[in-house]
Formats: sequence, C-alpha cells, structure tokens
Amino acid sequence: MAAVIMTPILTWLLAGAYVRVDVLKLLIEIAQVVLIPVLTGVMVNRYAPKFSCRIQTVAPLVSVVFIVLIVASVLGSRADDIKRGALKLVASVLLLHSGGFALGYILARIFRLNPITSRTISIEVGMQNSGLGTVLAQRNFPELPGAATPCALSAVFHSVIGSLLAGYWRWRSNKYSKLVAG
Repeated sequence: MAAVIMTPILTWLLAGAYVRVDVLKLLIEIAQVVLIPVLTGVMVNRYAPKFSCRIQTVAPLVSVVFIVLIVASVLGSRADDIKRGALKLVASVLLLHSGGFALGYILARIFRLNPITSRTISIEVGMQNSGLGTVLAQRNFPELPGAATPCALSAVFHSVIGSLLAGYWRWRSNKYSKLVAG
C-alpha cells in the first residue's frame, strides 16, 4: 500500500528536477492500474467465490497476455534505441533484477527465515512491477519516448530470471527430497 503513495512522491523527488512530474496524475493512474484491479479481485473472491474459482484458471493467462502485448509494443517500437544502447540497458536491467533476487534472499536468510520463505521473498523482490512502470512511463512522460523501454525490457528480464531461479530451486528441492527418501 505504501508503494501506491511512495511511487509518485519518489518519482517527483528523484526525477522532478529533470522532467515535469504530476504527482496526482501518477497516483490516479497507479490506482487505476493496481488498486482497482486488486480490490476488484478481493471483492469478487469474497462475495462471488464460485465465480472467482471459475476464472482463476484463466485469469493469470489473460494477465500475462496483456503484459506481453504491452511489452512487445514498447520493445518493437523502440528496437533501434535498444540496439544503440544495448550494453548499458541490458547491464542495468540485469543488475537491477539480479541484485533484487539476491538481496531479497540474503536479507531473509540474515533474519533467519526458512529457505522456502527466503526464496519467496527473493522472487517478490526480484520480480518488480515492470508492467506498471511501462504504463506510467508511456502515459506520464510522452516527451521522453524511450522512458518506457527500460521498464519493458525489465519485464522480460525479471520473468526469465525469476522463472530460471524458481525452476532451479524446485529442481534442487526435488533432488534433495530424492536423496533423503532414497
């Protein structure tokens, strides 16, 4: 909940010296993109549980399809920019997400959380909301046509890294389980 309020404020504080930041507009758009869908989901789950159960099988796929379409649109339209700044862009996004996954796991272990909880925190920290960043950048900074590009590329990276990491942990857990059982 704090991120809904802090994102516009931090954007204004950190980027406001370089570009015009409309804090209220950002807040409203975050509410539209994050709060309204989440609250709708909570309400449907609470007051229409049968309907909720029926749509739970397709809802994640629909969500992924929409994110993929948004990301593909941005990356496709900015392909030349990506090629020109590929090394910096890829290195920045790779470091952001690798650092997030690692930091989430390490801090959780430092606080003596169990390995499964630590892995979950790692995934949550590493899988930042790039889709939201893409939408906010496109809508709020039209004078910076490439502003959404790092966010869109970030969506690809965190999905790939997160999937590989989750797959590795599952494989490692299964391998360990077989050793203990065998």
